[in-house]
Amino acid sequence: MTSKSIISILVAVALFLGLPWHSFSQNKGKVVLSTVVIDAGHGGHDPGTVSPDRKLKESTINLDVALKLGAKIKEKYPNVKVIYTRKTDVFIPLAERANIANRNKADLFISIHVNSVSRKSNSPSGTETFVMGTDKSASNMEVCKTENSVILLEEDYSTTYQGFDPNNPESYIFFNLMQNAYFEQSINMAACIQQELKKGPVKASRGIKQAPLMVLWRTTMPSVLVEIGFLSNAADRNILRDKNQREVIATRLFNAFCRFKSQYDSDGPEAAEAPSPVTSPSPVATSEPETAPKPETAPKPETTTVVEASPQTVYRVQIFVLSKKLKAGAPQLKGLKQYNCDYVGGVYKYSVGNYASKAEAEKKLRSLKASFPGAYIVKFKQ
Repeated sequence: MTSKSIISILVAVALFLGLPWHSFSQNKGKVVLSTVVIDAGHGGHDPGTVSPDRKLKESTINLDVALKLGAKIKEKYPNVKVIYTRKTDVFIPLAERANIANRNKADLFISIHVNSVSRKSNSPSGTETFVMGTDKSASNMEVCKTENSVILLEEDYSTTYQGFDPNNPESYIFFNLMQNAYFEQSINMAACIQQELKKGPVKASRGIKQAPLMVLWRTTMPSVLVEIGFLSNAADRNILRDKNQREVIATRLFNAFCRFKSQYDSDGPEAAEAPSPVTSPSPVATSEPETAPKPETAPKPETTTVVEASPQTVYRVQIFVLSKKLKAGAPQLKGLKQYNCDYVGGVYKYSVGNYASKAEAEKKLRSLKASFPGAYIVKFKQ
């Protein structure tokens, strides 16, 4: 790697660390989700993927679904502020899409897209939802290159993105240096979306995936990017072409939003107890039709020795969530010797304590904040 590349990576990390951290809005002492940013992918001179007959543009579909979703949220939750990254067919740089969410201190960021592959036959079908991560499997990287390549349409993109090249694998190294403090909340929202979208009209679910997507890593709140179907697949394309079917898709996304908001409005992040298991799909073959993913075999939940008692309902301080298991003494643990490691929904959740009361957990949270700024309280029902 050249010295220029290394400098670009360090600058990118510095910019990321300098971003303001998101915090959930407060309403009379209660945590509530009060601002959502809905991002209609592409737009203007960037149409995104286009149908074979050149009559249907991804940017048009994205905008229609985004506006429908926002309208439904406004109708049911008049106190929720809905912000769009665009309301018309205009081009918005990727960095600015994230900046809009950060400036407005959004509680949730939803980016809407349509998928496509270049193969002439056997195009896969289905929906999938991405969260920020470093999984660089072949299928995920194809999505990354497609979505991140939008920056090439921006003026002076090499300066804005510190030399990042969406087609150069080396450029993705800097994503490994960043930890998303909202990974679990993003996973929860992605799970809500996929559980709703598999009801149709595009019924095939390709699951939840992690990928280094530019529009997600710059946001400082729970963020997801959802691909609502394949424009390269004839069946999906006919659905996406139909305005009534797009209305159904918007309704599915709205229902997912309602479920996610209900979780966090009840008690804040700690309300996300016992989320539905999330199964990571197998990598997509590049030359064969998509097949239904096989659920991965989850190892038995494991817990290190903890001092506190374990009543039926306990409170823990969750410090982070990772896709891989850490070894004892790993630097990420910052010297912690007593902690819980639970495998849930395809990820490893690291937490401290088994406290009988929330007050005890809050006391521990205060002592851990310096080392783990993204820590928060989680309520477990044994």
